[in-house]
Amino acid sequence: MEKNEVIDAIRLLRKYNTETNRIEAKSALLGFPKKCYDTISSFSNKYGGIIIFGLSEDDNFKTEGVYDINDLQKQITSLCSDAMVPRVRTDILPLEFEGKNILAVKIEELRQNKKPCYYKPKGLKAGSYTREGDRDELLTDYEIYAFESYNDHIFEDTRPTKKSSIEDLNEESLKEYLNKIRELKPNFSKNSYEKNLKLCGIVDSDNNKTYPTLAGTLIFGDYPQSFYPQLFVACSVIPGTKLGDVGPLGERFIDNQRVEGTIEEMLDGTMRFLRRNMKTRVIIDSNGKRENRTDIL
Repeated sequence: MEKNEVIDAIRLLRKYNTETNRIEAKSALLGFPKKCYDTISSFSNKYGGIIIFGLSEDDNFKTEGVYDINDLQKQITSLCSDAMVPRVRTDILPLEFEGKNILAVKIEELRQNKKPCYYKPKGLKAGSYTREGDRDELLTDYEIYAFESYNDHIFEDTRPTKKSSIEDLNEESLKEYLNKIRELKPNFSKNSYEKNLKLCGIVDSDNNKTYPTLAGTLIFGDYPQSFYPQLFVACSVIPGTKLGDVGPLGERFIDNQRVEGTIEEMLDGTMRFLRRNMKTRVIIDSNGKRENRTDIL
C-alpha cells in the first residue's frame, strides 16, 4: 500500500461525504476504537478494503490524528491475529497527513475456501459480516451455510433425501432416462440398475442405505413437494406494476397459481400460466403485413 492510495481514498470520502464498500474511516483520537472487528470481517468476506484511523466521519472526514501510532498498530495486529478466524494479514501504513499522524490498514479479500472470516469472541453466527455500501452487515444464515458448503465440498443437488426411497421415484421415467444414457454410453449396460442411478447422481448412499438425491427427487419424483414443500413456483398477475398495488375493486391479484411437481412439470405449468395471462396485440402495417406482438418480446 502506497501513501498516494491512502490520500486518494481520503479525497474520495470527502468528495462524496460518505464511506464506501471499500473505504472505512475510524476516529482514534481518544484510544483504540471499541468496534472495528466488524469492518475487518466484512472486508475479508467481500472485496477487501482500507480502514483509515484518524479521520472524523462527523466532520466531513476531517483529519484529527490518532492517540498513539505505536499502540494502535499493536492493537490492530493483536485483533487480526488473535481474535479473528481465520487470522487476517494486514498491510499497515503510518503516515503524516495535514500535519497529524494517521494510520491506514489495508485488508485483502480472503480466498473463497477461507471464508467466512468472523470475530471469535462473538462466534460464527454473530461475528460474521459482509460489506453493504458504507455499512457492515451480519451475514445471513444462508450466506454462512453457502461458505461452509463450499469449504466442505457439499453439493446441494446430490444431498440424500432421507425421508424418501427409490419407490418414491417414477420408475417409468427413470427407465426411459437410463435407456437414453445407455444409447450414448454403451458401457452403462454393464452396470446394475442401482449403480447407474448412483453414477447419474439420482440416488446416493448413507450408512449403507440408498436414498434419492435432491436432484433425483425434483426430476423423477412422483410428488417432490411431499419432501420439499418449499420448492414450488408462485405465479401471480397483479393489477398494477408492483406488489401491493390494488385494482378498482380492491383486488390484489388478477390471477394466482401455485405450480408444483417435478422441475419439468413446474416449467410447463409456469409457461402455461404466462401464456394464459399474456396479451397478444395484432399490428397491421401500411402494407397490410400482420404482426402478432406479445407483452414479453
